Amino acid sequence: MDSSFFPIPLHVHIILALLAVFVFGIQFIRYHKVCYLVLGVALPCTLLPYLTDSQTFFYGVGVFELAALLLAFILSKTVDRQKALPAAGKLPEQTEEEAPAEAPAEDEEA
Repeated sequence: MDSSFFPIPLHVHIILALLAVFVFGIQFIRYHKVCYLVLGVALPCTLLPYLTDSQTFFYGVGVFELAALLLAFILSKTVDRQKALPAAGKLPEQTEEEAPAEAPAEDEEA
C-alpha cells in the first residue's frame, strides 16, 4: 500500500488496531452496549487495505468504516440508551416483592 494513504507505519497501525480491539472489548464486557462491539470489529478492519493495492477495495473499506461508525452512533443513541434507562424508578435489582415498605410512623409522646 502506498504510504501516502496512511501517515503512520504499518507496525504502529497494527498496535493501535489491537489496542482498539482490547479497549472496545473491555468496554463491551463492562457495559454490554452493542456500539462498543461494532467499533471493536470495525476499527481493525482499517488494516484490510494493506492486503491489496486495489483502489476499489480501499474505498470499499472506507465506505464500510463510515457505515460502521454511523451504525455505532445510531445504536448508542437508540438501543443502548434504552438499556441504560431505569424502569419506572425502581432499581434494577428490586422486584415487585422486594420493593421497600414504608416505615410506620412512631407516635410522639407529648
